[in-house]
Amino acid sequence: MPCLPYDQGMPTKAAAAKTPPPGLGTPAPTGRAQLEVRRVQSSYIQVSDQLRDLILRGDLATGQKLPSEAEMAPLFGVSRSTIREALRILVTEGLLTTRRGVQGGTFVAELDSSRIEGVLNTTLHVLALTNQVGAADFLEAWQALEVPAARLAARRRGGDVLAELERTSRDMPVKAARDARLAQSGEFHSAVLVASGNYLLEAMGRPVSAVARVRFSRTVPTVDFWRTNTEEHRRIYAAIKAGDEERAQAEAAAHVSGLLQYYGPAADPPLPPVRRPAKRRQPPPAR
Repeated sequence: MPCLPYDQGMPTKAAAAKTPPPGLGTPAPTGRAQLEVRRVQSSYIQVSDQLRDLILRGDLATGQKLPSEAEMAPLFGVSRSTIREALRILVTEGLLTTRRGVQGGTFVAELDSSRIEGVLNTTLHVLALTNQVGAADFLEAWQALEVPAARLAARRRGGDVLAELERTSRDMPVKAARDARLAQSGEFHSAVLVASGNYLLEAMGRPVSAVARVRFSRTVPTVDFWRTNTEEHRRIYAAIKAGDEERAQAEAAAHVSGLLQYYGPAADPPLPPVRRPAKRRQPPPAR
């Protein structure tokens, strides 16, 4: 964030002309304090930021109706079109919803877990497609989520969850299609997250796991790989069924570590060369 130097007040025009703001290339003169500033945003962004903060702080409750555009415009000191653009952003984010009719208007939306998971899923896919994160990044995140999930699953195991873990850890015919194997593997890992009983691990883990599987679809695992994968799933399931937290955690950690070694380099496409700008000679500091 850019900072402006000041001496018991804002800098004079002469001082500002000689000394660029700290954070933009030149440090503040010795002995001066710094005043943090923010770049001015478009009006509709500032309005949407304020409304978002009110929603996230709970000042605007779920289901609460917002004032009309005509009422909010003078409150924020902006035009109705600016309010409309700000509301459109929050509707897209799923924080607001609009209704038509006599009782219609703009309301604070009820947060839907599937919507939150969907937004995260889409965001992660975009990051993957643009090569901003690689397969190794997803696997490391997956490991950070699923290893503690396996431990919690061993502590909180239940009949329905155990049945799903048992079903999805079964061996498949040798001639089974790769897509079918990937789907069953994904179902097993989803079952581990559900068995943890921790909604946050589940909501974050499923999108990470799903995007990782998309990256893995570029590879062609061997029959031996699938055999090993199934055996490791069975060991994780056995540890969870036995209620052995330490073993469940260790088996899950070993399993994802093996996937990281196998998939990491193979699942990442070569990145385009990075063009670095030529270095410029910096002028001497003003005196």
